Amino acid sequence: MRHHMKICFSVILFGVSAALYTAETPIESLPESLRVNAKIIENERDGLWEKSLVVTFPETRKTLSTTEGFGHARAAINHAAHPFLWEQVSKTFLGKDGNGGKRYIAHIHEQIARALKLDRSTLATMGTAADMDNLAVVTRKYGPFVVTALVTAGAKTNAIRTGVDEGTHIETPHGTINILLLTNARLTEGAMARAIVTLTEAKTAALEDLKVPSSYTKTAQATGTGTDSVIVVSGVSGPEVSYTGGHSRIGELIGKAAYHAVIEALGKQNGFLLPGAPPFVTPNRLREQEVVAAAEQWLTVVDAGDAPSILEAWGAASALLHQTEDRKVWSDALESAYSGLGKNTARKMSRNLHTRALPGLPVDEYMLVEFESHFENQSNIIETITCRKDGDGVWRVLRYSLKRQDENGKTT
Repeated sequence: MRHHMKICFSVILFGVSAALYTAETPIESLPESLRVNAKIIENERDGLWEKSLVVTFPETRKTLSTTEGFGHARAAINHAAHPFLWEQVSKTFLGKDGNGGKRYIAHIHEQIARALKLDRSTLATMGTAADMDNLAVVTRKYGPFVVTALVTAGAKTNAIRTGVDEGTHIETPHGTINILLLTNARLTEGAMARAIVTLTEAKTAALEDLKVPSSYTKTAQATGTGTDSVIVVSGVSGPEVSYTGGHSRIGELIGKAAYHAVIEALGKQNGFLLPGAPPFVTPNRLREQEVVAAAEQWLTVVDAGDAPSILEAWGAASALLHQTEDRKVWSDALESAYSGLGKNTARKMSRNLHTRALPGLPVDEYMLVEFESHFENQSNIIETITCRKDGDGVWRVLRYSLKRQDENGKTT
């Protein structure tokens, strides 16, 4: 079934401006037998994106959500917001008690329900900071059964090994694996609960095959992230199913769809790949490659650490830097930061983040790139470069910072 509706919503936040509706993109790859309508709704708030996966049903469906538990839903929602936006709303939305993120996403879900003309209680929901542009949609079929997994995933900063890592409260979903499972099969409540076990096993198998490490115990293999969520949606037209474990045919389909969707989503979002697999070619990945190359080239100039090389680095930097900073003050600060480090011996990009909004800067195209670096006289250095896309379309360095890490990974 294919029908289209336009959803436009705006949220007024305390300390954060209202969102600007920008676009909606239908997801056309879902099998007709699932009888759903799916699209991604996009907004921008102060240069920071919000993107919601909205899956609606023509009738009420049985759902099991790790947020709301068992329910009867007319829609399933996976709301994604820029990591910087999560940080903002956690501090500013309806008070400063640290629970702003929860109130923000609850308000977003209420706005979506209102736009859909549905009661909030008929939504199954979850949230993430992973970019919805990296959504993976994988379908598996066998005989009368159809299963589709829609997955967003990030595991760079919040991956854990359950049973090993220490548990601490995390308000904002810095890295999250969210799985939305759709099927035509009519699942009993027991089958829906067992499906979460099968989905979790598939997710952990994907993390293991990708060799994703724990973010907290670097030598340990990750089993998930601290904020993973699942929504299971029962079908209405297929056979009735009471068991979804791995020995059943539908359990096999659930496991394979989820496994491959997690592999794809983590490949798109974080660049985690199976051995020998080619990288995913996405607009985000191509931009990342271009910016990282520009940052690394600039760093090779700076690495000499002397006055001539620093002067050359200034000349190669963004035009905005030249307009906003004094050359001598900037050069002296950079030369001082490099003092005593010695020659760079190793440098590895650890993470990157695209944004259109940074404190003290105009709304524009920026990319933050972080490197884990080692020098002759100092190991465990974190180098952070902010690149800007200048008016000529070329990415150039705008900001640079260098911080030392102690044995516990804390920066100084």
